[in-house]
Amino acid sequence: MADPTFRNYTSQRAASYAAHRGEYELDIYHEVLAYHTSQGGGLGTVFDVGCGTGSATRQLAGYFARAAGCDPGREMIAKAIDLGGKTKDKITIKYEVLAAESLDRSVHLKPCSVDLLTAAMAAHWFDMDRFWRQAALIVKPGGTVALWTKSSLYCHPSTPNANQVQQALSRLEDDILGPYELPANKVSRTMYANLRMPWSVEPPVAAFPEPLSVRREWNRDEKLESGQDDFFGGSSSTTLADLASSLGTSSMVTRWREDHPELTGTDGDCVVRTMRAVSEAMGSETKDFGSLTIKVGHATTLLLFTRAE
Repeated sequence: MADPTFRNYTSQRAASYAAHRGEYELDIYHEVLAYHTSQGGGLGTVFDVGCGTGSATRQLAGYFARAAGCDPGREMIAKAIDLGGKTKDKITIKYEVLAAESLDRSVHLKPCSVDLLTAAMAAHWFDMDRFWRQAALIVKPGGTVALWTKSSLYCHPSTPNANQVQQALSRLEDDILGPYELPANKVSRTMYANLRMPWSVEPPVAAFPEPLSVRREWNRDEKLESGQDDFFGGSSSTTLADLASSLGTSSMVTRWREDHPELTGTDGDCVVRTMRAVSEAMGSETKDFGSLTIKVGHATTLLLFTRAE
């Protein structure tokens, strides 16, 4: 399921990705760190795999003495290095061009040296059979592997004409972009239900036994959790213009635009058409997407694994 899109980004696309993809909510890091420390995990080294331009790496670095990130996309790593970042001990984050299936080749890590290994919206692109064997080589006994993804885009129930707005957003994902969905995209969209676990790969990776794992999820099928008024991590209040820029960083939109270069950025662009439909569903006739605000969120899945002693 190797990613054919992000790893081939140009420097311009990598810069756009960094500018518009945005950061992850702090709640996901609190969940990861609470689990990690409750299992006796240390705060020495965090290693972010499939780090892209380093958003999650920079956010996590503030909790650890040392931090490193890797990605197979050369331009993504170049942008991550350009953006920089420091750990809690003011040590510069280390980045390198490296695939998730080759972690033992890292120039920054030694065997069994990683306290926390993370993959933010990236594991669905990995060859998980190989990844788990590599993770077993570099994660310390008692350390943690944390994998998470955000599935589909939902408008907040308070949105005017929320059902019609959601239909417009779902039409983009299901109908327009459906032909551009790869198997890995589907693994993410189904909240890692079919992501290969360390005990289900062949041969099984005994370093990460099933009893030392936890699955957590929030807001499946756009439903708010019981007693909650918002999506996990909070809804993002954004203009339609910024939402369009964020959607433009997705791999499926990238592939649609590569297939329709004559429509990209025009009124016929798949994202522009969707934002127009959302605007109309909200009862607005404005063509200025920067003036109309919407609250959106995602379903979130978090998988946590403790490395056996």
